[in-house]
Amino acid sequence: MIKKIILSLLAISLSACGISEDVHNAVVKDLENTRMQLAETQQEKEQNEAALNQKIAELEGRIAELETKETQLSAEIADARAELSMYEDKTGGLEKALAATKTELDELRKQKVLQEKRLAEYRKLTEQLASMVKTGKLQVKIRNGNMVLQLSNNILFESGKTDVKKEGQDALTELAGILATIQNRKFLVAGHTDNVPISSGRFKSNWELSTARAVNVVTYLQEAGVSPNAMAAAGYGEFDPVADNSTDDGKAANRRIEIILLPNLDELPKLPKEVLEG
Repeated sequence: MIKKIILSLLAISLSACGISEDVHNAVVKDLENTRMQLAETQQEKEQNEAALNQKIAELEGRIAELETKETQLSAEIADARAELSMYEDKTGGLEKALAATKTELDELRKQKVLQEKRLAEYRKLTEQLASMVKTGKLQVKIRNGNMVLQLSNNILFESGKTDVKKEGQDALTELAGILATIQNRKFLVAGHTDNVPISSGRFKSNWELSTARAVNVVTYLQEAGVSPNAMAAAGYGEFDPVADNSTDDGKAANRRIEIILLPNLDELPKLPKEVLEG
């Protein structure tokens, strides 16, 4: 009911200003689209946070299991030591098991801390990018365990072109101001296309087109204040789609630039000692 009243008042206001019905309808449609984009953005944010919280809960559960196991093993070792002459081999095996459990427990505790740190980082970044998300300039997602900032090609480039449009320059300038504040994090700028073969004489394939676009975005971000030491460029062509290329909407979704926040070395799982020494 409130929506109908607002739309009626808007219609009366626009009519009083001499604005045509077509313009009025376009304004109403833009308002509806903006409302839908905000709802979708909020849903994606909640889903991403839920996924990170679920991972933390799983780590907490595993830590609890290992803490129980550690207690049990400690008790068994105490009993075994009391009968050391009879159970020497058993004691040695239990001590090894306890040491392995403590090592795994320490690693899981570190992973939990890192997951909580990444969740806090994600929340902070989504808050900083809220205005750009609301206006549809970019989306914030979690893909393959990495935080990804996704910009549509319609904002950045004309079809088959690599020069950043004025609208895209404004968006990248705004984004660079935020990225430049993120410490100890590297970014991979990745270009993507749909599966339609390139028809431009300048580029032989979508590989070349996507790579050229990624390089231009990196160059512009550097000029806007992001450290070149924190960035790299890559072109994926049509080979990493996020939607079905059999539809126009799917093709449009696949034509994109992604800025991937790469994990630091200390966030990666540690290799077993035998692998490092082998």
